[in-house]
This record gives sequence, C-alpha cells and structure tokens, in this order.
Amino acid sequence: MTAPTDFPIPSDMEGFWMWDKMHCPKPQTTLTQDLWNSAIGEGFTRGMEEFACPAGVRYENVNTYAYMALVPQELGDETIEQRVDRYKATLGEMLPKMGSLWADEWLPSILPALESSMTRDYTALGDQQLIETLEQMNEEFTDRYTVHGKINFVIACASIFVDFYNEIMDPEDATEAYEALQGFPTLSLAAGKALWGLGRIVNQSPDLIQLFERYQPDQLMIELEGADQGRDFLKAFRDYLEEWGWRSEAFELADPAWREDPNVPLNAIQGYMRLDDGEDPEIKYQQAVNRREELLANARAALAGQTEQLATFDALYAQAEPFATLTEDHNYYIDQRGNSVMRLPILEMGRRLSKSGGIAETNDVFHLTFDEIKSAFSGAKHQTLVVERKAEMEKWGKIVPMPTIGEPHPEEGEGDPLGKGFAKFFGVPPEPSRDPDIIQGLGASPGTVQGTAKVVRTLAEASKLEKGDIMVCEMTMPPWTPLFSIAGAVVADTGGPLSHCAIVSREYKMPCVVGTVVGTAVIKDGMTLTVDGAKGIVRIDSRG
Repeated sequence: MTAPTDFPIPSDMEGFWMWDKMHCPKPQTTLTQDLWNSAIGEGFTRGMEEFACPAGVRYENVNTYAYMALVPQELGDETIEQRVDRYKATLGEMLPKMGSLWADEWLPSILPALESSMTRDYTALGDQQLIETLEQMNEEFTDRYTVHGKINFVIACASIFVDFYNEIMDPEDATEAYEALQGFPTLSLAAGKALWGLGRIVNQSPDLIQLFERYQPDQLMIELEGADQGRDFLKAFRDYLEEWGWRSEAFELADPAWREDPNVPLNAIQGYMRLDDGEDPEIKYQQAVNRREELLANARAALAGQTEQLATFDALYAQAEPFATLTEDHNYYIDQRGNSVMRLPILEMGRRLSKSGGIAETNDVFHLTFDEIKSAFSGAKHQTLVVERKAEMEKWGKIVPMPTIGEPHPEEGEGDPLGKGFAKFFGVPPEPSRDPDIIQGLGASPGTVQGTAKVVRTLAEASKLEKGDIMVCEMTMPPWTPLFSIAGAVVADTGGPLSHCAIVSREYKMPCVVGTVVGTAVIKDGMTLTVDGAKGIVRIDSRG
C-alpha cells in the first residue's frame, strides 16, 4: 500500500472510501470528474432511494483517482427502523420483477434521449445551443445512472440465490452456484460473436489473411481500402462499428470509442483469424447452457420431496435468472453508448475552442470543468491550466493509490442484500499468500490451466495475447469480451465472482481468478503460471 505521505488524503474526507479500480483504474481527466462522478453518484443515489435503501453513493476524486463510498440517505420523517422496514418490503416487491422492469419500463425510458444523442448534428448548433445541448445531455446522463442505480439490485437477486444454493447443496466447488446463473444471451456475448464472424470472413480469404498479417491496425484500414476484398470487408466492419463500436475500455470520457479508433477490434480480429472453428463462442455458450441445466437438474433432484425448500429454490432462481443479461445489457446501453454519446458535443466544443485559442488542441477540452468550458466560449484562455492538469495526471499516474481510505463500520452492509451483493461483485480480497510463488485471489470460474502470462493493462496491449496465454489484467469491462476467446485463463486485480470478468469467463468456459489485488504488480510477461479458477489460486511455476 502506498504510504499516506505519498498519497495525501483530504482532511475533510470522512467515512470509508474504496478506490473504484474496477471502473476507473487510471487517473481521471477533469471533465470526467466533473460530469461522470457527479452523474453516477447522484444517479445511483436516486435509484437506491426508489428502493427505499437507507444508503446512497458518493464519488470523489483524490489525487486524480476515483473513490466511492456508501453514505446514509436523508430519512425525512422516518426513523432508521422505519426506513429499514420499508426497504425490506420494497425489495420483496421489486426483486422478483427486475427483468420485466428493465424491459418494459427502465430501458424504454432512456432509449429516446440516447438515440437522439447518437444522431444529432452537433456541428449545426451555435455555441450557446451546443452548451445548452450538453447541459440537457448531462441531465439525461444522470437519468441513465438513476436507472443503473436500480439495475444494481439484480446483484442482490444473484447473491441471495448463491447463498441459498450453497446452504442447501454445500458444493465442494465454490463457483458452482455462479455457474447455475450462466448461459443466458447477453449483448456482450452478441458483440463477441459478431466480431468472431468478421474473423471468420478474414480466415476464409487468403488475400485478407495476408493483409491482416502484414499490417498493424493503424495502417490496416488504409490497405483494406485499396483492395477489392478489403473494401467488401470494411463495409461489414463499419456496420459492426455502428452497432457495437460505441464503447471504450473504461469509464473515462477522454477515451475514444471503437467507432472513432477501431484499432482494438482490428486487433481482436487478428487474434480470431488464427483460431480454429472449435473456438467459436457459440460452442462455449452452449457448453455454459448445458452446465447450467445440469446443475439446476441436480439441485432440484436433491430437493425432491422437500416441497417448501424446492419452492424457495425455484422462486429465488426465477428472481436471479435475469442477472447476467441485465448486468451485461445495461452496460451496453448506459455505460457504453451512454458514455460515448457524451463525447460528441464535447469534441465539437474542443474543436471550436482550439480554433478560437481557448485551448491548444481539441482533446484539451477534457482537462476542463464544464463551467471552464463555458468561460472559454466567453473568451477565457485555459492553455496554462490544461498544461498544469496534464502534468498532475502524469504525476499521479506513477503512484499506486491507496485501495481504501478510512475504516469501514463493523456493521456496515450487514444483513443488507445489496451490500452482500456488492461484496460478491467488487470482491472482498482474501488474506495474501505468504508464499512468494502463490497469489491468492477469489475463485470465479472453475478449471485449471497452465500457460504463459501476458500482462494487459489496456485494450491497446491486447495484440500481445496469443492462444492459451494467461491474461493478467487490472479489470475487464464488456468491451474486453473478445479477448476471452484468445486467452486460456484470466487473472484480475479486482472484482468478485459476480463481476463482469467472472460472468464472461464462465460463459467462455475458461478458468478465472479475480480480486488478486497484486496480480499485475507481481506477475511479469513470460512467467509460466498455473491458474486454479475454483480455488482462486495462481501459482508462479517459472519466472521466465
């Protein structure tokens, strides 16, 4: 852990805070701090309030890193006991309806504004119109995170089922209950399958294979334009980007989406074209479905004759069944498209301000607050401020931030289904191993494999992965899904068995250990690792 002297904490920062490394592993730009941190904190809190949750969420930036805390909600005329009683009653009413609420109410409520933001011509707006448009979009941004705050409760549904399954089945493999929740269609899997299809197009064409093997992604688009088969492929590829390219690797507004910078999906296709048909994601998906059905059949057989327990099992499973789909699909709409559309007016502002001299170049706009952007349109010059903030990000980017600030309340989250679910989503790191050749994490997807380690901190580094390599990463989000067809196992610093990384690993039938904390710090490229995804153990067999 970094010493406090190297990572000063604001004196007025009270309570328990956690570095949200899963979503924000890098220093945040100023505009992301201003817009995203506010939207997610306010939105989550609104959504949780609709469930009568006694807690809300706050995001604060400390030395350019994002920290999250659960904070008490305003109780109004209620006592805390009355709020807790209403919370329990609301959960009893709402949790069984999560799937239908998303499909029938929550998703339709955000789609019109999202689609309008994707198709609007921002270049046609005057400066004041552009400012007013971003103000309106920022309100819609918060509305989407309000829906996200409600969607989070599907994690509680999954957690409740997992606890009941473990109680009645007492499985030897702690990942078994989570496998019972796999094998459902998600947009993350659909995006991976569509990219796999593009890889098969390349695989079947000697001319395309030659181009993909000869050129790096930044040159490849130009070369494809110059070849007949290349132009045909590019039409299909651009169709893919229009549907699936509204995404980037983390929650940072300054990061370009795939549709702006297609190097990442082109990298993935270069990896896919080397794989045989047996690695088709559809085959892995069907294996996940079969495993789920096997586990459910076994559990129901074990409960035959126990009418009450079987009824409880079925009710809790029905409640948890939407978990994977809602977890992945809300990300597609809210966290991927929803974040990417915010870039459109911001980039137009950056282009105008760089021409007028308010900033030096377009992307400097991300180093200003929204109020500072407005002042630049009124003539303020911010070049010096931008230089200072870039230097600040560079400085803190070399420091490993403290994973937590403050001490948790001993009863915090106790008995709260959402709190228990968050513990399984974010992960509660285990005691570190005393053996320097053993890294202890959390078992997320079963299986044991040995392979060569490749440390992948960003999707731009994905090209180093070869078939069967152990992908060692800080975190993964849905845009990382294509890499799961290439890697032999995943080892992540962050997350728990309900995290995205764990969900997709189970769908792709590959071993996964999450919550290692130190994986990317200890493991180096070229090391030989054995990964036990059930026990959560990573063994360093050779240091290369």
